[in-house]
Amino acid sequence: QQFQYDDSGNTFFYFLTSFVALIVIPATYYLWPRDQHAEQIRLKNLRKVYGRCLWYRLRLLKPQQNIIPTIKKAVLLAGWALFLFLAYKVSKTDREYQEYNPYEILQLDPGATVSEIKKQYRLLSLKYHPDKGGDEVMFMNIAKAYAALTDEKSRKNWEEYGSPDGPQATSFGIALPAWIVDQKNSILVLLVYGLAFMVILPVVVGSWWYRSIRYSGDQILIRTTQIYTYFVYKTRNMDMKRLIMVLAGASEFDPQYNKDATSRPVDNIQIPQLIREIGSINLKKNEPPLTCPYSLKARVLLLSHLARM
Repeated sequence: QQFQYDDSGNTFFYFLTSFVALIVIPATYYLWPRDQHAEQIRLKNLRKVYGRCLWYRLRLLKPQQNIIPTIKKAVLLAGWALFLFLAYKVSKTDREYQEYNPYEILQLDPGATVSEIKKQYRLLSLKYHPDKGGDEVMFMNIAKAYAALTDEKSRKNWEEYGSPDGPQATSFGIALPAWIVDQKNSILVLLVYGLAFMVILPVVVGSWWYRSIRYSGDQILIRTTQIYTYFVYKTRNMDMKRLIMVLAGASEFDPQYNKDATSRPVDNIQIPQLIREIGSINLKKNEPPLTCPYSLKARVLLLSHLARM
């Protein structure tokens, strides 16, 4: 048995094409931006109701451009372009292994009679005989093919082993270029393997695990579900005021758990002003986390939004 690395790079394209496909196809399914039509209809309906409120007017003043979907599309399209290019290269790759066919060498149809084989052999022998300026390699191939079809032992070897010479050494091709195992590149290859399996893979798995232990299947913070469960069981019958108070206690509003929920210096001016305008918020009650600063801010903003302030 012989093991050979791919010096020409042909079989390596099969491996690379499969690898790129395993990345591009699932990534397209999960990362391609979804249709925004339903979301646009929902926002249009909201504008009919809240079009006159201060929140909506301020929202129109802010730029709504989001470059992330464009970047995702560009990366995915580049991945598909690479996949199609590799698939094209694979389709144009010539097969290195060809089944030995003595009929094809003698330019005969399969099933030719012995007399036809001998006649064709004489014609080709005269044409390719080295003493008459013919191709010596072709002449040897013709003689070998003739023996495979007329000599009983050679024919048996060809039918059983695919070669008139009998069993051949088994050769296995490895779809990796030979430079990967070249001693001169051993340090570089080792660094790439170390980076992939000791840095990138642990970071990806760690990030996934960190999110899985923080979020539920509905992408809600587990801490939020615990808060809601506690207060729902504590107060079975809630009025609207109490319901908004519990809703505002979600950890998604807490900068400690959500980096997008940032506190701004202007909050110290605007939030007290909104509290005075609403006038029905009890600031003396101590019931964490419902009375924490982040929860109070969320509650005030929700009440202001409902009041169209």
